[in-house]
Amino acid sequence: MSMRNLIRITCAGALALLVATPASGQQTYPNTLYWGSGLVDIPVAWISPLSGDFTVAYSGKRFTPDPNATKIDYNDKLNSQLVLSGSLFGRLEGGFAAFSSNPEYGFFGRALLLRSEDSERLGIVHWFIPALALGVRNVGQYSHIDRFGIGYNLLPPSDGTPNANHQVDTLHTRFNTNNSYYAVATKEFSLQDFRTSWPAIDFSLTYGYGNGLFKDDGGLGARYASHATGGSFYGAKLDWTPFRHVTMSLMGENNAWDRNVGAVLDYRGLRAGLYVTELGAGNANATGVGESGYIYNYQKTAFTFGWQSNIYALLRGDVLQRKERAMLRQRDLLVAEIARRQQRIAGLELEINQFEAQNLLDLQQRRAAAQVQLRDEKDALQRLQDRLKRLEAQGTVPPAASPTTPPPFLQ
Repeated sequence: MSMRNLIRITCAGALALLVATPASGQQTYPNTLYWGSGLVDIPVAWISPLSGDFTVAYSGKRFTPDPNATKIDYNDKLNSQLVLSGSLFGRLEGGFAAFSSNPEYGFFGRALLLRSEDSERLGIVHWFIPALALGVRNVGQYSHIDRFGIGYNLLPPSDGTPNANHQVDTLHTRFNTNNSYYAVATKEFSLQDFRTSWPAIDFSLTYGYGNGLFKDDGGLGARYASHATGGSFYGAKLDWTPFRHVTMSLMGENNAWDRNVGAVLDYRGLRAGLYVTELGAGNANATGVGESGYIYNYQKTAFTFGWQSNIYALLRGDVLQRKERAMLRQRDLLVAEIARRQQRIAGLELEINQFEAQNLLDLQQRRAAAQVQLRDEKDALQRLQDRLKRLEAQGTVPPAASPTTPPPFLQ
């Protein structure tokens, strides 16, 4: 299945499941299975815009059997992970991941170099400029893990020490994946950006490249992944809001090793996701020979549970109130600007009508210039109205009354 077909299937699924929806807000991204925000496994060029936002996420992936023969828990097929992440200034994200069930651990981070909002002032060029980010995964001492966070056995204490020992297993000795760097670009759209009467569906496209966890196969070759891309990864996501405060997301990706799909349900920051990974690898009965056969190259299911909130809101309840007041002020400014634009458009319409009634030598030139100005004003008005709808859709700002009655040609 090509990525184009995967995106088409994802779009069709969203449209088929769509019910009556309110206007969409700013697009958000859940936690990946192992590292920070993104799709199923790949990162995106996005950071939560509010400083102090944090996420706690637990995920599990089902193997046959769990590759960690010795571990803390007692489930012989489920390999689990725990991730803590937070954001600052709308530009930085970082966190801690305890991967596998032993557990081993690592840190991760991402810096957003260019946000989608940064290019809005460029007009139509904005449609072709994606958000850009640089990031790193698995910052720490466990350099021999694979893409599933597997690579070490937990051995009993020895040599008189009270602590258990993490020792790399024989399959992963040639992996070197700590400090896995990547660059990623993401472009977000909404159907209502194209036509306001269309459903409130947001979608995004992501493409990136990385080393380490995205490229290093530990010398296993096809035994590790038979569909490797050499470090390139890409994906798509669709969001819609079937009910107030409820967001549904469908995702499809290629994480540089194989194709994954998933769905996430978000209710007021509480998230649950279900995924199917390695779609191109076949079933568990078709795995390779040897120790790698029970880890790689067969389809797996995974799940996530998470909670997203804001540390400042938890410590000081008035943070959200101040945010609401700021959003109300922003709403009022948008309403006033919309009223001004409507008056300006009405004046331009009157001027055009006057031009048409006059027999002037420069009629065509003046009329064409006025129409260009009118089109620019209409475009600016539409962008302001879209921003107002998204602001009101976040749930904290009541809908604003129309400041003036729109001109007849806008009704």
